[in-house]
Amino acid sequence: MRTILALIAALLLAACASMQAMQPLDADRETVCAGNCRSHFPEGGWQMVHTISANIQGGRQATFTGVVILSPEDDSIRCAVMTLEGFVLFEAVDYGRVTVKRAFGPFDDENFAKGVMDDIRFLFVEPEGETTCGIFEDGSRGCRYRAERNRTVDLMEGPDGGWRMRQYDSRGYPMRTMTADAPNADGFSRKIVLQALGSHGYRLTMTLVEAVSIQEPPG
Repeated sequence: MRTILALIAALLLAACASMQAMQPLDADRETVCAGNCRSHFPEGGWQMVHTISANIQGGRQATFTGVVILSPEDDSIRCAVMTLEGFVLFEAVDYGRVTVKRAFGPFDDENFAKGVMDDIRFLFVEPEGETTCGIFEDGSRGCRYRAERNRTVDLMEGPDGGWRMRQYDSRGYPMRTMTADAPNADGFSRKIVLQALGSHGYRLTMTLVEAVSIQEPPG
């Protein structure tokens, strides 16, 4: 009996890990769908502030304030993680290579810095690479990005105007998932839930405090 249960569990895990099949759209509908997918990612410079409730492996929980600045002028991302009282625990900038400006305690780790920037790019930067628009086997419409490092990102329309994303590694195993509420007038969701999978997985529930458009300084 244990062997049978173990086999069933393995099959279920394999099914969850596999990417959904997609039926491509015709050219006219693909153009509209691609525009809808693109609209889920911020355009221009933005500063976003979220309250972040973190659930870390082992049952640990913590709440932080996260600040992200997207600057298309130099394709940079700046971020800071603070206590609710405003003390900066972690600060970094990514120009294609991550540079840590400040880090304390468990945040003083190279893998942490890289993971934070990977999360931010996953959530707020449209993947580069080949894009296919279509209908997934669960009936949702969206886009499949063949991104860098042989990763795949699926972006799917969700219920009530929300949306979902899944990121897979080169073998097709899920790395990250995201669900988001319907966006506001500026295109930002009030609530985002990010789940990082694997042996060091975690779950972040992000509640939007504000999103402010920023102007690049004159050249």
